[in-house]
Amino acid sequence: MSPKIVVIAACLALAACGGDGVSDSSGGDSSHTGSGTSGTGGSGTGPTSGGGSVRTMMYETLAAPSDATSVLAQLNAEGAKGYRYIADLGFSDNGGTTAMNVFINDGANTYSYEFQNADATQAGFLAQANQEGAKGFRYEGPLTLGNLYRHQGNSSATYSYAAAASPTSSAAFLTQANAQGQSGYWYYGPVQLDSANTSLYMKDNSSASKYAYDAVAPAQGVGDFVTQANNEGAKGYRFKGPLGFGTDSVAVYVKDQTQSPTFTYLSQTPQPTSTAFIQQANAQGAQSEAYLGELAFGSTPAALYFLATGCTGFLCSSLNTFIQN
Repeated sequence: MSPKIVVIAACLALAACGGDGVSDSSGGDSSHTGSGTSGTGGSGTGPTSGGGSVRTMMYETLAAPSDATSVLAQLNAEGAKGYRYIADLGFSDNGGTTAMNVFINDGANTYSYEFQNADATQAGFLAQANQEGAKGFRYEGPLTLGNLYRHQGNSSATYSYAAAASPTSSAAFLTQANAQGQSGYWYYGPVQLDSANTSLYMKDNSSASKYAYDAVAPAQGVGDFVTQANNEGAKGYRFKGPLGFGTDSVAVYVKDQTQSPTFTYLSQTPQPTSTAFIQQANAQGAQSEAYLGELAFGSTPAALYFLATGCTGFLCSSLNTFIQN
């Protein structure tokens, strides 16, 4: 069975964005209760930030609100403290499943967020995303409450977007993604536009990065995945996710060709409560090991972390666990 990065929770969650291989178990916009938990990571050694200092990761969880006003208030309050939203996960808190928003602090940054109305047409979506991108707001994903955009406070970057027909084979994907990557466009992932599967690409106009992609057969077990990811990581490729193109199911990896990082992966036991998750994530984060997400083979999940060395930029840290963007 092919592995899947899974989001074990209800929304705020990402709405389905097309493609195969990546799935969530999101439900409706129900209200949620539960206290937030946080922790502090200690000093560690490992990857460096753009300024050359050691990068440690600290995580927080907060109960996921159910309305757009409350969501934005929470995200912006966390962003002002330097915490960036990465996931909505479900935990066995308070005797039942509680949806919690997960945040990471991995550097001296602040963040602000905006919602825009969802637009399922290609022309409308690209106009919106490029307008937000010109203001320095990066597209984060289609949530049930609208399209989410994020601005990094210490960045003057602007963003551009392009869409292409979804490839029907892994070979066609590599041709398309590598061509876009040489122009500095990062593969966001599959989206539904004009009722069709579409590949979305995003460019940081302040960056000289060029991206290369690799697609390999999905590993058949957690141990096999760690071996495969470490082999790819030794070549500078970071795990992007399990994806489907036509009848092809592949594990996709991406490399920033302007640098020479390495990525080392390890698995841990998934934690059932938000408190236990934070303890684990902050213990790993104190060692500069970033939370990747949960990888499931059948009914057997594993919590995945990775260490990035010689790495600068967004690929070095935790990304949205659903689409690794």
